[in-house]
Amino acid sequence: MGSRKIGLKSWNPFKLFRGFRELSKRLKRKNISGNMKGDGIVQGGIIIFNNNGEAMYAYREETGSEVPIDDIIAAVKMVKANSV
Repeated sequence: MGSRKIGLKSWNPFKLFRGFRELSKRLKRKNISGNMKGDGIVQGGIIIFNNNGEAMYAYREETGSEVPIDDIIAAVKMVKANSV
């Protein structure tokens, strides 16, 4: 998905703190832990291809946001239905 890096959406320190706190709570609730290895500021994503190698769905990661699981499942089902 390119070499996109995390960017700040606000320079307001209160907004940044609140966003970080909400992200930390969500990670704890899901029992997810991290490490300090690798390049943690590079953003990724998900691409779903059909049988012909054509991209049918793409999701560009937005750090701090939930992954749209329902959209991804719907895209996989659509590709599967069209490949039969």
